[in-house]
Amino acid sequence: MASQGRLGKPSYRALSRENLAVILRRMTTDISDDWHGVLDTGTVKAKLGFRIDGETAWLITRAQGEIALPLWRRDQAFGFATPAFDLALSLEVEGGGLAGTCRHSDAVYPVSFARGTAPPTARLQRRQTPVAPFPYAVEEVSFVARDGARLAGTLTRPPGPGPHPAVALSTWHGAVDRDQTVAGHKPFAIWADELTRRGFATLRFDKRGVGASEGDFHKTSTRDSVDDLAQAIAFLRARPDIDPARIGLMGHSEGSHISADAAADDPTIAFCVMMTPAGVADEATLETELFRAARAVGGEPVDRDLTLRRILDLTRIEREAGSTADAVARVRAYMTPGLEAGRIPVERFEWRAALAASPWRRNWIAYDHTAGLRALSCPTLVVLAGQDLQTAPRWHAPAIEAALAGRRNAKMVTLPGLNHLLQHALTGAPSEYGVLEESLAPEAVATVCDWVAELDA
Repeated sequence: MASQGRLGKPSYRALSRENLAVILRRMTTDISDDWHGVLDTGTVKAKLGFRIDGETAWLITRAQGEIALPLWRRDQAFGFATPAFDLALSLEVEGGGLAGTCRHSDAVYPVSFARGTAPPTARLQRRQTPVAPFPYAVEEVSFVARDGARLAGTLTRPPGPGPHPAVALSTWHGAVDRDQTVAGHKPFAIWADELTRRGFATLRFDKRGVGASEGDFHKTSTRDSVDDLAQAIAFLRARPDIDPARIGLMGHSEGSHISADAAADDPTIAFCVMMTPAGVADEATLETELFRAARAVGGEPVDRDLTLRRILDLTRIEREAGSTADAVARVRAYMTPGLEAGRIPVERFEWRAALAASPWRRNWIAYDHTAGLRALSCPTLVVLAGQDLQTAPRWHAPAIEAALAGRRNAKMVTLPGLNHLLQHALTGAPSEYGVLEESLAPEAVATVCDWVAELDA
């Protein structure tokens, strides 16, 4: 204990240097202010902002404005939680800022905050994005899907009357446009530009309900996307400037499976390029890959085994369900105890039920990832990425190799150091896509386009 001075005040000479530092920090540090930082989950990066006023933290949200949350304090730590946004922060003063952890969903991540409000985001230049004028023709086109929706796209054509060889492009999963725009990158604009400069016409198009295309993306399954690609192929074949016997397909991620399935349905397709496809079902790699993206950015699971069991249980429930309504009912019943106990936020509960009702999900949980690949007879190129954390080669390459076995006109390559988007990777986590200035690694572009050009030579 501290000794008493002449005036009865405590003397700090008996305190350790560490305890004195704690007391001085308590006396001098005022955390009442605006604070800003970033939560990096390995999958996405999200801005976090809050204001501390006395015993209240005001979380700044885009959808609901500022939300008042009670601030807890324990020794030098303090924080707040909001089940509605599935966030819980535990922080301490560190230098002139705050540092600690943020629990989100099923993992805990390191976070830090600086005083003040966040400055405007400085968008990195995407120097590889092609800019007009182009040495080839660019035409806005549209074609009609089998359900009557009009799908809009861009057709590029080399100089001259043709008929030209052509490539129809298929983007990855999600409500993405014809360029597969992500974090300012437009990789499919780059693919189209390079292929057209090498003498190929290209067609890329917005998915249903995206960009200028009609329809409802949320009612679209992978099989629907295969049908849409078939209509795109028919559109190309009907044009006098396109050679109908020299149309190839090229897709990325889920788009690679869409391309392979469409080529399997149509034996007249000239070739198929699959970039970063999956070889096995998602749950086959969960035991080792579930938190790999989170760990790449310093995150750790809260309860790995519980999370794994929950995901596998939900997948089994959906597979066993006899209908969409049955799947939704079973998912809700499974998750209700967690919701009532406060372990599952209502937003996650409703999102998971909506996912079970999704036509895409109903199709994908029963999907055979190498069925289209095994059925192909045309020349085939499969490109994997060595630092891909979404379809890691060590898990997916064996099944793909088995599907290509005995095929002299098939080739699989793994490009080291690249992530799922085919950029040179820092961690391989999807959250780094926007941090990187590069949109596509030059060796990825060369590998694909050289193979296509040599094939058509």
